Order: sequence, then C-alpha cells, then structure tokens
Amino acid sequence: MSPKLIVITDLQYFKLFETKKDPLGRLSLELLESAESADTHKKLSEKVSDQQGNFKSVGGSGAGEDHNLVLEWERRRVKEIGEQITDALQRHTHETWGLAAPKAINNQIVELLNEENKKSLKKNLLSDLAKIPNHKLLEHFLK
Repeated sequence: MSPKLIVITDLQYFKLFETKKDPLGRLSLELLESAESADTHKKLSEKVSDQQGNFKSVGGSGAGEDHNLVLEWERRRVKEIGEQITDALQRHTHETWGLAAPKAINNQIVELLNEENKKSLKKNLLSDLAKIPNHKLLEHFLK
C-alpha cells in the first residue's frame, strides 16, 4: 500500500508530510518538505521596485496602483502553492493525499490542480493549520 501525503499550507508556509505506521499500527507524520515564503514578511514597498509617489493617482494621493498589488501578490502566491503541490505529488509516491489551507485560498489552490491530483485528494480541510505543532496535525485529518 502506498503512503498517504498531507499538505499543510497558507500564504506563508508550505509543509508536506507522509503518514507512517509503526509496528503497532499507530499513525504518525514524517515531514518531507517545508518552505516559507520570504515575501510574506516584507512591506509592500520592499516587494515593488517603484518608490511611492512615482505613479500619481487622479486624486493626488500618491498611492497610485497599490490597492491591486496586494491582491496580485496573493494571486501569484496561490499559483506558486498550486505548483508546489503538483511538483510534490509527482515526486512522492502516494495513494491518496489530504490538504489543509485557509478557506480564502483553498478553492483557488484546488482549481489549479490537474484532474488526477483532484481525484486522489481524499480530505480537504478549509482550515489554516500551518502554525499548529506537527504532532497535532494528524488529529485534524482523522476526524
């Protein structure tokens, strides 16, 4: 039987686990991959090359197009997460897998997956579990 994989993600963290059974049949998780987006901690002015005031808006606020930059960054980050999941599922043999991602981005991530990966997704939690201690994650997938 192939192992089951569990992906825990939010806009900052990406973690990939594999479920393992000990000789007594107890389940545990083994961390296979972990990544953190460095951009999450940056201020907007550090993420863009233009200095504030270069693009004057009609109202003269000097903020220009900043209101869309955060949404664009989130869209790109969701796309990166979708690619990370696809790559991880290709690299690691698995029978089924589970996902936990915040409600705000969960459906967007699933939409980016191919049909094979969508079919093998057996448990999809609309929860941000990225900061939960690793030893407590399995409880959420066993409910």
